[in-house]
Amino acid sequence: MTDELFRFMAEERDRLSDVTSAGDILDRQYGPELTSWERSLVRGFEERLSGRLYRHRGFVHHTRNSSMFVLTPSPWLVDGVFVHVPEGTTIPPDGSFVEIIGSRAAVRRSARQSAEPVPVFVAESIELLPMDFLNDVQPPLDLDEISSLLFERVGLPEASKRVFSLLFASSPPFEGAVGGLSTGIEVLTSQRRVQRLLTFLRRVLPSSLRSSPARYTRVRGVPVLVPRLWRLDAGQLSPSRLRAICVHRHDPSGFREVSVGALTDATTSALPDVPLALTSEDFWVDTRDATDLRLPLIKSIITFQMLTPSVSRRSVDAATSHILERLQRLRDSMGLSDSVLARGNILDADALGRPLSALRLARAVARSGWSTQVRAREIRRAWDRILEPALREFIEIHILRSEGQTEWGTTRVYEQLDSRVLRALKRLDPGTGGSLGPTTEEIAQEAGVEISVTSQALEKMKNAGVVYEPRPGHYRPV
Repeated sequence: MTDELFRFMAEERDRLSDVTSAGDILDRQYGPELTSWERSLVRGFEERLSGRLYRHRGFVHHTRNSSMFVLTPSPWLVDGVFVHVPEGTTIPPDGSFVEIIGSRAAVRRSARQSAEPVPVFVAESIELLPMDFLNDVQPPLDLDEISSLLFERVGLPEASKRVFSLLFASSPPFEGAVGGLSTGIEVLTSQRRVQRLLTFLRRVLPSSLRSSPARYTRVRGVPVLVPRLWRLDAGQLSPSRLRAICVHRHDPSGFREVSVGALTDATTSALPDVPLALTSEDFWVDTRDATDLRLPLIKSIITFQMLTPSVSRRSVDAATSHILERLQRLRDSMGLSDSVLARGNILDADALGRPLSALRLARAVARSGWSTQVRAREIRRAWDRILEPALREFIEIHILRSEGQTEWGTTRVYEQLDSRVLRALKRLDPGTGGSLGPTTEEIAQEAGVEISVTSQALEKMKNAGVVYEPRPGHYRPV
């Protein structure tokens, strides 16, 4: 117990990461609502040099006044000090980290507003600064902790939980394409529960991270530009919204990064980067108060956003060659047409299609581990271990649904069955006349479920007329 206590106290972590707050991200107060790295920036934000001369180090937020901006301790806050720039001086880029040396003055508001003066610092010098403080930053929560926090009451495969957790780590832009990750969910019978999960994920975040806020907000009566850095879009999204983000790699709302968790249908199922195939027997979700998790998640999200893992063009090209080869094998092994490799379709071999999807995953994984660089092997690993298995399972579900529509005129027969067992049987069946078909044990091993569950599922399929039993313990699809 003593050792555990000392370990807990010695951790270089944000020990206030579990404080509860239901506030929005842009108006958090100094103290426990801030991350540890934000609090360190607050301590060094203002320094009095002499008399009315001050030094400030912070992040630039533009206003509608072309000669004045707001300087804040964090890029995720909009309240700070107002800085007036003398005529002929260029205002630094919005979001840049700068050092300002200037004297304190007071500027009155317009006559239509209160006569209360607004404190303003007149800049005498402006210097762009490197963000060296990132070397000492550590995210409040790692990926496993985020997954445990979010999905304590959700019955999902661990691989699927990890993908959803990576939505919150997000991924930085690449070659002009909007950053972020997208995940599309194809379901047979659990659509209502998936919608409940996506609603829960949205409610975890404040409105400014899950919607398109106004471009400006008022800070002491002055309109200040709201930063559009990252947002989460979750639910049943329209084809046009999904296509803009997943195919054209552009966010109409102007955010730098957008993470998408979408419940897909026939018109949108092929668009998202990481497709997940869910069935009723695999998935359950209980409701909970999402706002209890808000502050810990916010602290992790905005910390991840500070890091942009680098990747060389050489690494991207090497990984793309590997991915294109694997795409061709996947298409051939599943008997798919050439059209599935076209832009926006299921496999999408375009350089900004699935290869970019794997790059996004690799950079999100790097962020979650606070790693500054992504190499070709990490991109290949993201494809081999996450994206290709998800694509394969997704395509199998899609084919299963299509077969049900063709053979029965409806998918309802298949929707009531255990798709894991049925897909395993179809994979193992030799497809030749005279074969007895695989055994229950072989099907259970292929499906990755217990023999007793497999036996019950096969019996249900027999009663539904989907499979037959040419010899006891051997099964074949009808």
